[in-house]
Amino acid sequence: MSVFEKIYQEYLEQIKKIDLEKLSEKIDEGAFWNGKELIIPLFSKPFFISKDGIKGTSRKRPSHEEIVVLSRYILSYPKEIRKDGKWRHYRDFKDSAPLLSLFQNDVEKKIANLFSGKKDLLISCCKRLGGKEYRENWDYDISFLFNALPHIPLLLLFNDTDDIFPAQCILLFRESIEYFLDMESVAILGIILTRYLHSTSS
Repeated sequence: MSVFEKIYQEYLEQIKKIDLEKLSEKIDEGAFWNGKELIIPLFSKPFFISKDGIKGTSRKRPSHEEIVVLSRYILSYPKEIRKDGKWRHYRDFKDSAPLLSLFQNDVEKKIANLFSGKKDLLISCCKRLGGKEYRENWDYDISFLFNALPHIPLLLLFNDTDDIFPAQCILLFRESIEYFLDMESVAILGIILTRYLHSTSS
């Protein structure tokens, strides 16, 4: 058994102990129970969770990253919904330091490089993933708001390259995210968005 398979099976054993129907009622925002599965949208893509497994829209097993984020989201879902709080960068959260370099290089810089000189393409990709243009006095060329998971908003800010500066991308999260996910899962959430944007741009 591979390490990934072992982790997946360990998550399933924990998920089996949860009443997924009641959890769907608690989450409410975008999630629902179809009679046998808890359906949760991840960047607007539906995933199906039951005691038998986790499946994507193709009814196949999702990527390891998707499995980790969805499992941890379900297993650590808070007893009460917290107020969103302020927008914060990944570095501003407790326990983010060990993965900060990865987040900046494999998420923010990767998105910036991928869409450098392709602002219109980024706008199109964001919209395909359910993102909505978001204006709140942000000094950036592009600002898009995503519902990464129910009750977990994510803000993407992007400045395209010019004669002086290279393209820049910054992701921000509400303070309340730390009640839903640990910092490793938040970093993985950024990696998932990066992959989705890349695949959507092809």
